Amino acid sequence: MDRNRLYMLLGDLGILLVALIWGTTNVVIRDALEGITPLWFCGLRFAIAWATVMIFFGKKAFLLPREMRLKSTLVGMVFICAYLCGAVGLLYTTAGNQSFLISMSVVLVPLSVWIITKKFPGWHVVLSVLLCTAGMVGLMLDVDLSVNLGDLLSFASCVFVTIYILLVQKYVRGVDPYALTCWQAFGGMLLAVAAAAIFEPFPAHIPLKAWLALIHTGTIGFALTLVIQTVAQKYTNATHVAILLSTSGVFGSVAGVMFIGEPMTFRIFIASAMILAGVMIVEALPALRKKYRENGAKGGQLT
Repeated sequence: MDRNRLYMLLGDLGILLVALIWGTTNVVIRDALEGITPLWFCGLRFAIAWATVMIFFGKKAFLLPREMRLKSTLVGMVFICAYLCGAVGLLYTTAGNQSFLISMSVVLVPLSVWIITKKFPGWHVVLSVLLCTAGMVGLMLDVDLSVNLGDLLSFASCVFVTIYILLVQKYVRGVDPYALTCWQAFGGMLLAVAAAAIFEPFPAHIPLKAWLALIHTGTIGFALTLVIQTVAQKYTNATHVAILLSTSGVFGSVAGVMFIGEPMTFRIFIASAMILAGVMIVEALPALRKKYRENGAKGGQLT
């Protein structure tokens, strides 16, 4: 395996780890968020995340050129726009609707890359996107997909996620990804705290389980995943990121079965298998094709 392919594989594994954390975190903390309003939960969570990354990478952050600091801060605000649209959207739609709509970035990212670069991503990518999309639809089949304000906000969240993935892919090349992460977290914290201060009163009392949820989601659920995703996107591409992040629904379903006793139905099993098949195609097929060409070339030399 050549070095570039190895780095891409490691980057893809990093994104898969992010999907695992995203998929399981919401299930694990589902019952721990009583006693705090959603926007202040976001604001405090991202303040904790920013403090965490600054503790580890703060010195690198200030070595970044001023222009890149501003761009990274704006990138972080784009990501938080996705999160805030999702948080408000949940007031008007179901979690199932939102999960499906936000996960449609698995379609929007490859389509956007195709439009921007004018380069066809390959039929294996198209097949992978179709399988992942069908799998996500299967995970959500038992919900009413009617269009309302919540659904529109959820789709807006999907658009922001797509823009975020593409922006990180653009700016992470040739830049220290850890410094980039610090300014992303800073931008996200600024916007989240501002939104909370404008629209909600500061909670008079935050129960212990809410603080535990804030610490967990701020450190592991956001700071760690932000670092991993930013570093990983230095070595992989935006299409792989979108496809691999679509597995978060699979991990969420499995976590629901393991931790809160949700049933593993045949529908969930088949839908999850389709998503995993899509991931396997986009990961394994290029390597198999390259190996086949190499073996063919060797065979041609021998004859």
